[in-house]
Amino acid sequence: MNGGADLGLSGGGRTDGWLLLSGLAADGLSELYKFVDLKRGRLHEVRIGIEEQRESQLEFLRRHLRGDPPYGLDRVEDLLPYLLHPHSFLETASGDLVVSFKQAPYLRILSAADGHPVWSPGPRGDVTGTLSSTNCETAPDTIAFTSTDTADRLRRYDVPDCPLRTRLMTYDRVTGAVETRGELPDFLIDTLHQLVHSPNGYFVGVDMNLSVLSGPDGVPGASREGVDVAAYAAGSFPPSAFVVADEHLKQLTVRTPSGACAAHAEIDPHDPEVFYISCNNISKWRTQIVLHGPGTIERYRYRDGTLTLEGNYSDPEFLRITSQHCFQHEGRRLLAVTGYPNKLYVLAAETLELVDRIVLFEEEHREPPFVCEKNSSAPLYLATSSDGRYVFMSGAAELFVVDLEARAVVDRVRFCPPGSFAATAHIGLVSDEAAARALVSHR
Repeated sequence: MNGGADLGLSGGGRTDGWLLLSGLAADGLSELYKFVDLKRGRLHEVRIGIEEQRESQLEFLRRHLRGDPPYGLDRVEDLLPYLLHPHSFLETASGDLVVSFKQAPYLRILSAADGHPVWSPGPRGDVTGTLSSTNCETAPDTIAFTSTDTADRLRRYDVPDCPLRTRLMTYDRVTGAVETRGELPDFLIDTLHQLVHSPNGYFVGVDMNLSVLSGPDGVPGASREGVDVAAYAAGSFPPSAFVVADEHLKQLTVRTPSGACAAHAEIDPHDPEVFYISCNNISKWRTQIVLHGPGTIERYRYRDGTLTLEGNYSDPEFLRITSQHCFQHEGRRLLAVTGYPNKLYVLAAETLELVDRIVLFEEEHREPPFVCEKNSSAPLYLATSSDGRYVFMSGAAELFVVDLEARAVVDRVRFCPPGSFAATAHIGLVSDEAAARALVSHR
C-alpha cells in the first residue's frame, strides 16, 4: 500500500506484517489507530470520531450514577476517557479487526465494509451492558465476550457489595448470531477485563480492580489535589480474582492470585492446559496511576476440572508488567513481559525462571510506591515478530524494536508527538489483508 509517513525504522522494521498502535486521542473525542507497515517502515493513521458514543454514555451515566464519580473525579464527563478508550483488538479468521474498549457497550469493527463499524449485542445506542476489555475467538469468526450490567456497575461505586450480573456471550461475525452462554459467578470487583479461550475448551476471565478501598474519611491519603503516596499505599487494596469455566459453564472455579490488580491472562500456545495470570499491582486515583510495588506473574494448569498453580515470578524491579506474550525463539518457549519504566523481561515459559532482563534506556531507579509519570518513554505494551527474534514495545509516543539475539534496542522511533493520547492500547501484529481492509474502509 502506498502513502503514509516515513517512520524511520531501520532494516524495514526487520519483519513483514503490520503493527497496530491505538488509543484515545488526548481530547477524548476520537479513537486513533496507527498502522505501521513494518516491511516498508511507513506509518498510516485512522482517526474515528466518537461524539455519538460519548453522548449516549453520558446520558446513561447522568441517569444512573449516584453520588460522586469514582477515582476522585470531579464530573461524570471525566469518566469517559477511562470508559471509551480502545484497549485491545483481535484479528478474526476472515481478517476482521475487532477492537474492544476499556468499559464500553460496543465493539469497533475496523475493517467493516458494510457500513456498520460499531457492533453491540443490544440495539444501536444501548449502553446497558459493559463489554469485556479484551476478547477472543472460540471458533473461526466467533467472538466470545462478556457483558456486565452497567447499572449494577455504577451502583457498585456507591454500594460496594452490590452484585454484578455478568453474562458470557458469543457473536458470529458471519451469520450475525448472538448467543448467551450463561451467567458467570458474582466474583467481580470492577468488570471483566480479559477473556481468553483455550483449544482445550475452557475460558479464563480476569477482573481488574484499580480501587483502593474507601474508609470512614474517604480513600486514605487521597484528595482532589492528588495522593500522599505513603498513606494511600498503606490503605486496603483488595486483589482481584479470575474465573476458569468450561464451555457450558457447568464447572466454575474462582481463584484469587497472590498479587494485587490481576489484569491479564494468556493461554500457552504450546500447551493448552496452561495459562498465565499477571498482576500489575497498580491503582487509579483521578488521572494518576499509583504503582504499589512489584508485580507478579503466575502459571496455572487446568486439567479435568482441576486448577493447579505451577509457579510464579516476581522481583523488586518487576514493576507494572502491563503486557505479556508467549512465544517461541530458536526452539525455546518464552514469555516476554514489560517492566516499568525501562525493561524487557524474558522468562522461560515452563518454569518462569528469568532468562534475560534487557534495559531499554537509562532511567533513575525509584522505589515503589510512587505515582507513574504521564507521557513518559515507558513502554507499556509489546508484541513479538513471527520468528521470535524481535520484540516490539510501545508507550505513549515511542516504538522500541528489541533484538533478543543482540540483547539491545535496534530501533527507537517516535510515532506521534507526546501527549497525543489520553490512553493507549495493547499492540499486536496484523496481516497485510486486515490492514489493507481497515485502511480502505476509513479513507
